[in-house]
Amino acid sequence: MTNKIKPEHKSVLLEQVVNYAMPPKGEIFVDGTFGLGGHTRAILDNYKNIKLAIGIDRDSEILNYARDTFDEPRLSLFQAKASELPMVLEYAGVKGADGILLDLGVSSYQLDNPDRGFSFSKSGPLDMRMNMNEGETAADLVNNLSKEELQKIIFEFGEERFGRKIAEAIVKYRETKLFETTDELAKVVCEVVPSLPKNQNHIHPATRTFQALRIAVNHELDEISDFLEIALECLNPGGHLSIISFHSLEDRLVKNFIQKNAKGCVCPPQFPVCVCGKKPTIKVLTKKAIFAEESEIQQNPRARSARLRSIAKL
Repeated sequence: MTNKIKPEHKSVLLEQVVNYAMPPKGEIFVDGTFGLGGHTRAILDNYKNIKLAIGIDRDSEILNYARDTFDEPRLSLFQAKASELPMVLEYAGVKGADGILLDLGVSSYQLDNPDRGFSFSKSGPLDMRMNMNEGETAADLVNNLSKEELQKIIFEFGEERFGRKIAEAIVKYRETKLFETTDELAKVVCEVVPSLPKNQNHIHPATRTFQALRIAVNHELDEISDFLEIALECLNPGGHLSIISFHSLEDRLVKNFIQKNAKGCVCPPQFPVCVCGKKPTIKVLTKKAIFAEESEIQQNPRARSARLRSIAKL
């Protein structure tokens, strides 16, 4: 790992994930966003029938660390995207999984490592790639995209109402110097985003802009959509799918997926009998999203925006 520090990580909603992760006698588990493996470790401890756990991550550094620290003969690790799960299952010699978990967003290691450029609180190269061997960096985007393109990314992916002002400030800054570091960008954003009074609960002015760029760099929403297209075909009958999301854009995709597959007949209400023949393909296990309790949030502030949804394949 490039920063030579021991990463610290607290898996969010750990107890809730364990409760929904697998059917009681499930044997094959997949963590499609393995990270440092906290969820997988707990699931292996609680489901003794598991014969194979598959950990998938786009980040080779995290996987290398896990290989050195995770002593578990039932675990196999793969560098891939979650949407490439069919290929991973085939390579692992299994037809489907009994439990699949996705913990979306960025891992604690990536945030805490200044070399990766995810955090505005630490100076580092403006990178933000989950796989450092492919794709454009955040610096490539802010230095080359038009004002209109930047505004669209910041407004849509960051849900930042000051997107236009931020885009204008970025373009103006790069006329004299190209962006290289996270603190350069954070300073430019902070100069145009009004600060709220200290007694109000608010996030750092650069939070939404950094989120937007990270999503754009890693094509995160496209990746979630691609995964959801193949998720059910990768589940064994009765298998569970659990997804933790951290903002409304992710959660909206997951909710739409659940509503679409949990619904049966789609005939117009005036039809006296069903002619479409559509049947539900999933059972919803969490009627509403599950949020962290205040006690967990106090110990792990990252859990504040986390929400869990789980379904079972019929």
